[in-house]
Parts: sequence; structure tokens; C-alpha cells
Amino acid sequence: MAKEFNIQDWQKKHLNEQGFDSRFKDAMGGAGFSDEEQDDIMSRDIGSPFPGTDDVSPFAAKARDYIETFRKEYRDMSDDGIDEFSVEIINHLLDNTAAQAAAKIYFGKKGL
Repeated sequence: MAKEFNIQDWQKKHLNEQGFDSRFKDAMGGAGFSDEEQDDIMSRDIGSPFPGTDDVSPFAAKARDYIETFRKEYRDMSDDGIDEFSVEIINHLLDNTAAQAAAKIYFGKKGL
């Protein structure tokens, strides 16, 4: 399964590698902002960087939240634990005709 690209994670990683945060913080300090004000500004989530990307249904958004939760759970599991967890989740999700149809399409495209 391919990992989903997240622009916000990429920005955090790559802008920090270029020293953006420290340069911005230095400039803010020179402009008279206190450390507390700088931390407040730097910690804000500006939201979606691209217009039009928030037209996801609330159901798809909830599914993406669950997927993130699952990924966090995986970090603490052994390979056998991940396999057992995944099988239980898949069995639960495939107890739905729409999910079964989506799985057939997915595996059909893969030639399986």
C-alpha cells in the first residue's frame, strides 16, 4: 500500500531542514515579539494550503482520521500483531456490500 502524501508533513520537515523556523523566529524576535507570542504564532495550523482540497465528504474525512489512528497503533505493534490487527479490521469492513464491491474492483485492477 502506497503511503499517502501529506503536504503539511512535507512542509514541516523540509522547511525545518532549511532553517526556516529559526530564521523566522529570529526575525520575529528582532521585530519585538516575545517568546510566548512567537510560540503562539509558530504553533498555529494554517489549514489546507491548497484551495479546493477541503471538499471531502464528512464520511471520507472520518475514515482518514481512523486511518491515521491505525497508523499510530501500528508503530507499537510487532509484524505478527499488525497482521492480526489488519485481518480483523478487514473482516469487519468487508461485512458491507459496497466495501466488497470496492475490494473486487481493487483486486481486479491488480490482476488478483
